[in-house]
Order: sequence, then C-alpha cells, then structure tokens
Amino acid sequence: MLDMLIKTFTQGDVAGYKSSLLHSSFWSQHNTKMFGEDKLTSVPLTWLMSAGRCQVLQSLVVRQANISVIHLKLKIQQHDLPINYTFWLHNNGEVIKSVYAIVDTLQLSIAKNTHVDEITLTLPEPDPLVIPDYDQQNNLQGEFATPSCLTTKPCSLNVLLDSWWTIWSSSQLSNIDDVYTEKFDVSLPGVFQQKSSSDVFEFVLSIKSKLTRVFCQLEEVVIEGNNAAIKWFIDADELGQKIRLPLITILNTNGEQITSEITTCDILAFNKRHHHSKLFE
Repeated sequence: MLDMLIKTFTQGDVAGYKSSLLHSSFWSQHNTKMFGEDKLTSVPLTWLMSAGRCQVLQSLVVRQANISVIHLKLKIQQHDLPINYTFWLHNNGEVIKSVYAIVDTLQLSIAKNTHVDEITLTLPEPDPLVIPDYDQQNNLQGEFATPSCLTTKPCSLNVLLDSWWTIWSSSQLSNIDDVYTEKFDVSLPGVFQQKSSSDVFEFVLSIKSKLTRVFCQLEEVVIEGNNAAIKWFIDADELGQKIRLPLITILNTNGEQITSEITTCDILAFNKRHHHSKLFE
C-alpha cells in the first residue's frame, strides 16, 4: 500500500491506484466522502493539479490487523517546504475498502506561496455536519474513552497513550513534560518542524482557549511495536456555533516517552465548513 500511494500521489500512477480499489470503496477527505470510480479517481488528480509531481521526504507506516496508517511528508518540485499527508486505510493487504485521509492544506498553500483562497476554491463542498447537543453539565462524572479502552489486547504503551490523551481531553498541560522526551520532533498543523515542548503547549492552549464545551473523541487507535496512530476529533462551541475538527496523530516512542509526533488536520477544509471560525487565525 505504501508503494502504491507514493507512486499515485507523487508520479500519477492512477492505473495502479484504481486496481487497488473495490467497487464499494470510498475515500473521505476535506470533510467529504466520495464513492464511485470517477469521484475516487478525482482524488489523486486533484492533488496532482494542485501540487504537481512531488518527492517523498519521509514515510511512516503503522499497521495493525486490517488497518494501515501511512504518513507521507511530501515536497513539491521547485519548493522546499514539506506538506503532511496522512492516510488511514482499511484494507486486506491487496485492496482498499476505505480511506480516511487528511492533507495539511495550509502547509500546501504556504509551500506553494499561493493564497489560501485559491486552494480553498479547489476543495469540494463539505458534507452536512450533525453534532449531537452534548452538555457537560449533565455528565460531570461521566467516563469517556481513553486510548487503552480501544486497544484490542494488553499493550505496554497504554499508560503513556492515556497520559498523552489527557493533554487534549482534560487540558492537563502539565503532562507534556512527562510524556515527551527532552528532545523530540513534533510536526503540528499549519506549521513546520518544531522541537520544543513549548510548541505543543502553545498549540493545545491556542485551540482550547478559543472554544467552549470542548469534547475530544477517539475514533480508532492502531499500535505497532512502540509506535501508535490515533484517529480522533474535537467537538466544541465557537462563537455560539458548533464545530468539529478531525485529526490524525502518529506517535513514535521509546516505550516510555514520546520521541516524535505528527498531528495532521485540514485547516482550509475546516475553515470552508465553518466560515465563522477564528480558530486558526
């Protein structure tokens, strides 16, 4: 699957891509879900139209059972800044049943030195969003899912992942220095390589301080060896309106602490869905 994605999204091997799909496959990206050969073929073609031929600077794969999480750090020709593209695939090793993908479109805009409005115009219209009215005042003592709840068997990373999750789910910022190594690599949405716990602290704070009734929800967790991938989203109120921010995080660890993190979200697709939002200003 890694080779197929690299050839498709860097060289335009659409034939190899199409041969990996079922008739029932779907692809979710930019807050819209696409079905059918024409729509699925448009995914790499639209990317190549925006980015052109690319070079892979780094690739990461985390596999568990029938799920493969693949991250590509791509560089556009004649441009130096990287773009994060993360794929969450349900597959049997030969064909793909479904893909949930996030590309950092703000990084794409910066890397190409293209105005965000131009990139936003190329994005599809988002699907309707339905968020249940969750009131924390009615659930003060509620138990919410943690990464260890989603692991299928005992795992040595459970304690570390649960501690990392409290940074987001409970705003437990004091855990940052405990869960990350003193020197670690972190790649956050819309920016480029960072190397400081202060960057994580400020990013979490910038999100949480602008939102009310924040609810962080896990969807899936994949663990392979000392590495983990987490698919999750944030539901909250902003300026009196509900918002949802989908994210994928890939964590590399030494078994006790996190040595590197890549968190990807699609900022321009988020802004297209939530016109009122000031979250990333």
